[in-house]
Amino acid sequence: MRKLFSLALILVLVLSFNVAAYADGDVTQAKPLTKEEIINSKEFREAVKAAKAEFESQKADNAGGPVLFAPAPKVSHINVYGVVSPNGGQEIYGFNNNPLSTTNDHGGAWIQCITFQIGYDSSHYGTLAGSTMNNNWSEPIDLDGDRTIDAFAHSWVYEASSTGGQFVGTVYSINIPTKWTAWINVR
Repeated sequence: MRKLFSLALILVLVLSFNVAAYADGDVTQAKPLTKEEIINSKEFREAVKAAKAEFESQKADNAGGPVLFAPAPKVSHINVYGVVSPNGGQEIYGFNNNPLSTTNDHGGAWIQCITFQIGYDSSHYGTLAGSTMNNNWSEPIDLDGDRTIDAFAHSWVYEASSTGGQFVGTVYSINIPTKWTAWINVR
């Protein structure tokens, strides 16, 4: 009986060590996430599903109003989808969750912030601690299958050594010129 107990204890310790080793391995990130890594992830599919529900709700709310003959919907939502860095790894927030601050301590040779928006914009940009970030990719999304782009995901990369700061993603709606922002304090 003692041998069985000892063997079980050893297995538990080995498994817990392996789980901890894998968890620690997820904290670092070698390079910014590619467009394909984001759009093919389970988290992104869930964010698009939530955006579809929000978009359908907005359309239902406006069903009794005037008919707009615009080529695409105005911006009605923006949030920080995720923050990625070499030191802080990946923090993915999804569609409707936009915390005030990152949990991980980000920094290193680059920082990537990804925004998700519903609506079509005339211009968009991202800044980190007041410095302009590069838009390294954007993904147009058709939420209702009518072959009109209804939403976008934008990736912003700050390609210099950084310890963080406030990220601000800004878009200007194309149909009704209003400014929309999403922000997060990157630790």
